[in-house]
Order: sequence, then C-alpha cells, then structure tokens
Amino acid sequence: MKKPILLTPMASALALALLSMNAHAQQEESSSKPGTLETVVVTANKRVEKLESVPMAISVMSEQEIQRTNIREIEDVVAMMPSLTLNSGTTAANNAIFMRGIGTVSVGIGVESDVAVIIDDIPIATQFQAFKDLADVSRIEVLKGPQSTLFGKSAVAGAVNIVTKPISGPMVYRASTYLTNDHEWRVNASAGGQLDEHFGLRIYAGKSRLPGTFHNLTDGKDVNGSGGKTFMAKLQWNPIDTVQVDLTPRYNFQDNSRGVTAVNGFNLRTGSAAAGNVVSTPIGLNGVYLNGNPLLPATSVLAGINVNDPNNRNVRRDFPTGLISSDRGVGLKVSWTLPNDAQLMSITSWSKYLANDFRDQDFTDVPTIAVAGSTIPTVGNNQFGTYDIRSKTQEFRYVSPDTGNFKYVAGLWLAHNEIYRHFIRGYCVAPTVCNANSPSSPTNYYTDIYNTNKAVFGQASWEFMPTWTLTGGLRVNEEISGYHYKRNYFTNQLDEASFTPGPVGVDQFQSTGNTDHATTGKISLQKQITPEWMVYSQVSTGYKGEAYDVTSGLKASAAFPVRPETSQSFELGTKANLFNSRLSIAATYFKSDFFNYQQNVTYVLPNDPTIYSQLNSIPNIATHGFELDVNALAAKDLTINGALAFTLPTIEKWANGPCFADSTNVAVGGTKLAANGSIAGQNTACFPISPGSTTGVQNLNNTVFPGTSKIRLNIGANYEFGIPKMPLKGFVNVNVRYQSKYNTNINNDPNSVNDPYSITDLGFGVRDPQDKYKVSFRVNNLFDRFYIPNANASGPSSFRAGPTATSPQVSASSWVPPRDVFRYFSVKLDVKF
Repeated sequence: MKKPILLTPMASALALALLSMNAHAQQEESSSKPGTLETVVVTANKRVEKLESVPMAISVMSEQEIQRTNIREIEDVVAMMPSLTLNSGTTAANNAIFMRGIGTVSVGIGVESDVAVIIDDIPIATQFQAFKDLADVSRIEVLKGPQSTLFGKSAVAGAVNIVTKPISGPMVYRASTYLTNDHEWRVNASAGGQLDEHFGLRIYAGKSRLPGTFHNLTDGKDVNGSGGKTFMAKLQWNPIDTVQVDLTPRYNFQDNSRGVTAVNGFNLRTGSAAAGNVVSTPIGLNGVYLNGNPLLPATSVLAGINVNDPNNRNVRRDFPTGLISSDRGVGLKVSWTLPNDAQLMSITSWSKYLANDFRDQDFTDVPTIAVAGSTIPTVGNNQFGTYDIRSKTQEFRYVSPDTGNFKYVAGLWLAHNEIYRHFIRGYCVAPTVCNANSPSSPTNYYTDIYNTNKAVFGQASWEFMPTWTLTGGLRVNEEISGYHYKRNYFTNQLDEASFTPGPVGVDQFQSTGNTDHATTGKISLQKQITPEWMVYSQVSTGYKGEAYDVTSGLKASAAFPVRPETSQSFELGTKANLFNSRLSIAATYFKSDFFNYQQNVTYVLPNDPTIYSQLNSIPNIATHGFELDVNALAAKDLTINGALAFTLPTIEKWANGPCFADSTNVAVGGTKLAANGSIAGQNTACFPISPGSTTGVQNLNNTVFPGTSKIRLNIGANYEFGIPKMPLKGFVNVNVRYQSKYNTNINNDPNSVNDPYSITDLGFGVRDPQDKYKVSFRVNNLFDRFYIPNANASGPSSFRAGPTATSPQVSASSWVPPRDVFRYFSVKLDVKF
C-alpha cells in the first residue's frame, strides 16, 4: 500500500509565493482585449492565419489549456481531443495515434504512420518518437483528414502540428514544479526574450518522473510509468532587418516502462457459440497451469495476484518491459523577407534517435522454457532490441505576401531516413537446431530500412469574387526505398560480430532501389456568408509510401514491398465567430476512403504467449462522421469549450481477414473442422483458406474497423474571480470527457469490446493578475471511475484448466491502465519574473 507523498516542501514554497504575490498585485492585468475570446492562429497552410479563416477541420489546444489541464505527453493530448484515439502497443515503440478512427498499428520498422507529427516545421521520422515529454509548447494543432499536399507522405489520415514557444519581447524567466499524491513529479525552467536588436534566445530544461500504475510483486517496484529529461534552445540572430536565423538544438532522454499488462479476468467457457449458449465462469488459480505444464502451476506463476479483480494492479516480472531512448537533433531556419513582403525560407534538420526496448514475454517471474534435453524450465522467455534512427530534412519555401486576393506558398522538399533494428526473442543456443515454430519462437535478426523522399509542392488561394475563395494545392512526390534483413535463431549471439545469419532466401532478404511516384492534391471552395460566418467544401487525397514486412516471421513470399496506401476525403464544414467574438463554432461532416491500407495484425497461438505479427494490405477501409468544436465566453470571466466527434470507421472490403479464437467451436467427426465446416477452435465464420488447410480466414467485408468509439465528447469550463480584500484572482475549472464502447480487435472478436466511460477532472487555484505566480490544485478522475480505454485482450490464453496440453483452455483478460484510471491529486506552482 502506497503512502501519500508528503507535500511539506511544496507547502513552504506556496507560502513564499503567496507572500510575493502581494508585491506584484498593483500591476496591470493582461493586455488582451476584454470581453472577447482569445484570437487563435494556426499554421496549417504554412502561413500564420486566423483559425476561423482556414477552410479545413482543425482543433487547437492553446498554451493556456495545456497549462490548465497539465498536459505533459502526447497521450494527454489524445485524451482531450475527441478526433484522436490511441492504440497502445506492447511498448511505447508500438503505440499509434489514430485520426478519425484511422491509424497504423505496426510492430516493425517498415511501415510508416498514417498520422504525421510535426514539431516546429520538422516532421519526426517515426511516430513513436513523439511519445515523450511535450516541452515548452505554445499550441497544438490537430489537422484532420489527408494533409499530404503540404506535410508529405506520412499524413495520409491527418497531422498533429506542435508549435513551441517563440522568442519575443524582453527576457522572461519561468519555473514550474508539480507533485501528485501518487509520487509523480515534474520540474522545469525556461528563459527567453530579446537580448538586443540583433540577438534573442530561449532555453528550456525539464525533468519528470511517474513511477507507474502497476506494482511488480517480484522486486517491489512500480511499473507502467515514465520519466525523462529535456533540454531545448532557440538561438535567434537578425543580422539585418530582413533576415532572421534560428538555430534550435534539442535533447531528450526517456525511460518508459509502459506496456506491462496485468491479468484482470480468468474464465472457463462452456457451451457453443454457434448455439448461442456460451457460459463464462470465473475460476481461480487452483488447478490452472501455464501451457498445461504440471511444473508451471498458476499458483506459482501468478502467486499473490487476484486474477478476477477487474482493478488488479499487481504483476510478476523478472525482466523489464519498456523503452529507454535518447533523441537529439538540431534545426536551422533562415528566413528572408523580400521587398514585396514575401518570405523565402530554408529549413534544415538533423536528428538521431537511439533506443533499447524490452519485454517480458512469459508475463511471470519464473522460468518457463526448458533447454534442449531437459523437461524442467530453467530459462525465461524474453525479448529485447535496439533502434537507431537517423533523419535529415531540407525544405525551401516561398510564402507570398498576406495582402491581395491571391496568396500562395510553394516549396521543395528533400528527406532521407535510415532506421536500424536489432531484435532478439526467446531462447535457442547451438548446437540445438531451431526455427520460428520452436518453443519460445526464438529469433535473432538485424534489419535496416531506408527511404529518400523528394517533392515539389504548392498551394494557392484566390478570392475570385467578393466573399468567394478557391483554394487548390498539389504535391508531386518521388520516393526511393529499400531494406536489408538477416536472421538466425541463436539468441546468445548478442552482437553483430558474433552473429552468423542463415542462408540467403531463407533467412536473408533484401529489396533495394524501389522507386515510387505519387501526386496528391486538395481543392476547396469557401463562401463568406457574413464577415463572421463562412461555409466550405473540400476534397483532398493522401499518399503513404511502400511498406516492408520486416518482422521476425519474414518469409520469401513477403520479402517485397507492400503497395502504397492512398486516401480520398471529402469535407463539408462551417465556421462562425459570433456575438462580437464571444462564441466560435466549427462543424464538419467528413467521409474518407483508404485503399491498400497497411496494417500489422497481431495474434497469439494456443499454448504460446508470444505475440506474432503479420503485415496486411487491406483493400478498402473507410470512415465518416461529424465533428463539432464550440468555444464561448458565457459570462465575464467564464469560458466554456466543447468538442464532439461522431466517428464510424468500417472495413469496406477484406475477404481474407484474420479469425479469433473460440474454444467452444469444437471439432466433430474426428476432423479439425467444426459442424459448419469452420476451423475448430476458431470463430464459426473462420473457414480454411483452401481445402484441407488448417489456416483460416474470415470475410470481414462491411464490418467494424476497431480502435475508435462511435461517440467521443469533451466539455470544459474555466471561471476566474476576484478574491475580496486580497490582490489575487482565483480560478476554478472542470473538464468532462466521455466515450462510448468500441471493439479493440480488427478480427471483430465480440469479447474484445471496451465499455463506455466518462471522466471528470476538477482544478482550482489562485494567481496574481500578471500570472507572475500561480498555484494550481487539481483532482483527476474526481469520482474515481474505473475504465479501460485501450486494448483489453480477452480470449483463450496460454493457461489450461489442468496439467496437460489438451486440458480446457482458460480465457484470460488483461489490461494496461491509463494515467488517471484511479483518482489522484496534484499541486503545481508556476513562477514568472
């Protein structure tokens, strides 16, 4: 049982802050225009524009909202943005952001994401690099729908554009500290401003730590946490009035132990799914064995764990699960303002990302593998590997002046990415001869992926009639890509010097020099009905390059590129800024189709806890729905914001989809088939891929594409008030988010459905009128509602209700908890001087 963290040092700091507030109380409040909503600007079209003027569906999280809701990581952003969802993988390296129900789930390095993440005009090479502390952020723009025209090939479903704080005005110094009752802490400090008329700088340093939401009974430590340290700098030089040079070095170190799953349901299913009389009965640990092995009783493997507690937070692990990474890089931006007020820019970046990933594959702290010649388990089933990602980008951009009826942006793009991966899983030591189907599914491979991307792009808007604007854009893209792959099954060859690959064509593959050309575009028509209200329609296309199935199960039949993924999208929307800027509304209907959708499908075989993956190219998936964003100044000092996403993603066409396990679909007549001809042990719609085959597929045409709730809603309010007889202002804010139930597995397993939930957060505090000192208190998950927002694996497991491999299978549920699945309290102090 954890003891609450003592906040005595923080209490002392708060007392000093409150005393200091009095000294600044007589200063004037913010210079923002009273009685109106804050003006929101975005750079979605690679120029600064007011949000309500851009004919595109965009949701924006401002710096004030980021601070108010204690946003720290991209997971926090997803929770607050209804159009975004998160698919949690086995480690942070397998996490995926979904936009409007569409995203890429991949456990390999050969598949790019569907949602691009851009930080200060520089896209990251792989999406999982975004799962770290969001440092010194000014705003976050969520650009919905295909953004390939301006943001490239990894924005086939959308983009998340992160903008850090700019350099402006005199030097300002800030510091912040944050503590919670469950031992999370964050500290950071920054300094920024103009040193003189030619030089400016901004420096940020921060450190954070969250021990975790699970408790490891093996070593007494908490897991499923994260922490890291970040350093960022902006150095700005204006040698002459028309030239600005920005140099932006950065460094981040992250230790992320998320991905650990905990058992929270043990059931024995009887009856028949076909007859509709399946009964699921909870059972305990007694009489249950891992893989039906009498030497691995569940009472030992899961000792001390209540497997039927939905809230179970206890695990047993003797090997780490998580990702330890470092990310370093630098950007160089040179901007030249031309005599006609147009801008010519050069944006250059270099980055290097290194990571070590780990996973305890047998989910316990006892040996589960018997070495050759023995029947007694003496070795654990673990996996681990490394990532080495190197990226270089160069963009030249011309932005026309902001005046006149015709505006445009044009540019050239060049990028080169190299990704190196080493991966080891299971146990096999020579002279034993192993293969992928040997116990523990051993593998040891080295692979690298490269791609060089060249593009020319442009977009223009033309007010061809008063109140009518036509916008069009085009991108012509060429990509050259390839990979190298070599493998063996000896897991004690830990470095490349001792590594001996298997034969060419069996364990060695390569495909290089693959060239792909694509053209994407967008066109929109905008009508300004009144100065405050506009409507628009838009058609856009997206493109994502060729993919490679470079995972441990690579076979000759899958050694060549998977076709590029493309998208087509239609939007009809309206935006209004009403009642003298006291109410803003944005509503959008959308429909998007994705062709040759690239998706890694993961699965588990009976009596084998190993998670396998296979890259699929799904012929056609689609998503359509409705989105609404509302912001209102309901009364003096009372702001209300709401966002709704109604999303219906579907699998339109996929005749050879994966099946799901169903132990109640039993074999008949001494065959391996059930009564209706389906494969025994699989769902009743799972039929042999060919006559006599034991590999099954199911027709998933017109079924649900998983991972996203039909309804996601977020409502927030913030109220500020004066404190009588004190030179301070108080504030209180509340946020409520809701999401409906949804399926978590692409095979449409009815047992993989997460229940709906709603979560309420409450914050309050005091500040001085200039925000020089601010003390914030917050209660996350105010009503302590239990919920599971991510994959809840539920189905036949590697446990058997008996000491033999043929004993009845146990269906097990497991979960990975979010940060606020249990109520927690926090206090934060912000200082500015």
